[in-house]
Amino acid sequence: MDIVYPYKSAPDDFELRYSMRSLVNIPHDRVIVAGDKPLIISKAVQYVPVRRIDDRYQSSTANIVAAIKAADIRGDFIVMHDDIFALRPWQFRHEHRGAIDEYLRSGSASGSYRAYAESTRDLLSAKRISDPLWFGLHTPTVYNAQRLVAMVEGFAGHQYLLRTLYHNLFTAPAERRDDVKARAWAEPIEGRDVLSISDECARSAGFRQWVAARFPDKCRYEIAATGRCLILGYGPTLWRDLDAALDSGEFAAVIASPEAAKHWPGEVLAIANDDEHANRLARSIGFDEVVWCGRTKEAA
Repeated sequence: MDIVYPYKSAPDDFELRYSMRSLVNIPHDRVIVAGDKPLIISKAVQYVPVRRIDDRYQSSTANIVAAIKAADIRGDFIVMHDDIFALRPWQFRHEHRGAIDEYLRSGSASGSYRAYAESTRDLLSAKRISDPLWFGLHTPTVYNAQRLVAMVEGFAGHQYLLRTLYHNLFTAPAERRDDVKARAWAEPIEGRDVLSISDECARSAGFRQWVAARFPDKCRYEIAATGRCLILGYGPTLWRDLDAALDSGEFAAVIASPEAAKHWPGEVLAIANDDEHANRLARSIGFDEVVWCGRTKEAA
């Protein structure tokens, strides 16, 4: 099966990098990323650009549908998210967290998420599905591409949570399990198959050290950050510096300011807002050696 990541960009693509490394534990065919473009992906990943929608739930659904259509996905496929990590060999198991009403009574949901959960329940009730189940698990899941597209088109204009709506409409025997989302960082229990993390965990030095040690080997879905990176900045010496830089040899990638990118004849890997941003981008992609052209006086 293909794997689809509906993606909203993160500052350094850190979670996505290690989530893709964890795919060593999930048998799969292609990897497709739809939504914002990550900086770290190699040509082994099929990227599908999708304009971001302000509503996060609608945006994620739109990204998945765009991936299905652009990559011509047929039959069943897996949806992953960048905050999910497969810790050991994984196979899809149909799982839920109890009834939707039970979840709502627990007080765990609030704000727009609660409103979407309630709307999903009401849509299912209108379809004569009594006591629908809550599938809000932070684990990989499997959809049928054609069924999902038809469902999304059929519920156009409605608010719903995709996973819960889909698995209640297209039923299969399911077992109950607890969610795997870690809200505060602590190493997962030995034997756990999947880990999902909150934004707070993602920023934790403890998590970052742990996941880098758990998945130390680069995968083919990451850009090979070998060689030198050329940075085209904002300073007035840009083009003079560039002549000397090009005489020094070849570069594996270019990071540029928006203005410099307009005049660079080749491919630009990333656009930098300022010198600090350019350095951060180069480090996050994995370049150890950078050559600056047009660095501003303040950063020099």
